[in-house]
Amino acid sequence: MKLIVGLGNPGSKYDRTRHNVGSLVLDALLKNDQNKWMKAKGPFQINHVPFSIGDVILAKPTVFMNESGVSVKALCDHFQVLSSDCLVISDDVNLPIGKMRYRSKGSAGGHHGLESIIEQLGTNEFPRLRIGVAVGDLSGQDLTDYVLGDFSKSEWELLIPQIQKAAEACLDWLKLTPDLLMQKYN
Repeated sequence: MKLIVGLGNPGSKYDRTRHNVGSLVLDALLKNDQNKWMKAKGPFQINHVPFSIGDVILAKPTVFMNESGVSVKALCDHFQVLSSDCLVISDDVNLPIGKMRYRSKGSAGGHHGLESIIEQLGTNEFPRLRIGVAVGDLSGQDLTDYVLGDFSKSEWELLIPQIQKAAEACLDWLKLTPDLLMQKYN
């Protein structure tokens, strides 16, 4: 069993914010599969019916970003998934819009959702796909306001193809080695 988790904040208020890119990628995956979300017995939503590509669960935490680890830990425990079989998709203010990075493990890089996951799982050895949300130099800016802000129209236009590319990367994660994924998407 594999698990793909898209990080974001719950509620329609946050739907198109930079912090919800992980959630947007999973929405695109589910839409392509003609599937839908359902509330599960835990702090998360999962896909309603088995995903067409095989033994994988798509999930979105229903807690705020800084508590994402609670959901990911509950998901891994409930579905008996190893951390190495749990792909986490998150925004990254250190990457420009239009860029993404795949890593099979690593630090949180200042991302509070990833920090929470590392703390709850007790390891940083889980794969992650980071989606760039930065526009210009962000030094000196309040990143909280930035990541909770909506994308501008021009940023959204840059992001749409990136979301589809990230959805493809998730599907490739199910069948390619980490090295091939990094070569293809980094």
